[in-house]
Amino acid sequence: MKMTHTIDYVKKSRFHMVKTFGPMTGDGFARMSEELLAHPHFTVNGNVLFDHRDLNFQRVSINDIEAIRGFHTKNEARIGNGKSAMVVSPDDLETWNRLWSQGQKIDTESRVRLFQSIEDGINWLENESPE
Repeated sequence: MKMTHTIDYVKKSRFHMVKTFGPMTGDGFARMSEELLAHPHFTVNGNVLFDHRDLNFQRVSINDIEAIRGFHTKNEARIGNGKSAMVVSPDDLETWNRLWSQGQKIDTESRVRLFQSIEDGINWLENESPE
């Protein structure tokens, strides 16, 4: 099985919603990110809700994590400093945090927060505060 995704633009709130499925991989994240950056409504500093509740984190390698970090670093100017709300299921929260604690942290202007519900992620994206 391959990592897949959907990308929708929420016009009313001006953010993208990305839904991921299948096994998490560095290549899958790069494909998803390239498609998001090429989306007709995406702009530098845009806000995105990443719904990773149907993503499987069980076989993610440090190489996958480093590939994702490398993509982000290489494309920082295209990404900008928008908000990224990451939503994972409560059952996956510990695994998600363990994965991203490996290696070096992504040095970015983006504001990233982790949520366990879509509603909380959307509320944060719609809030104008810089946090």
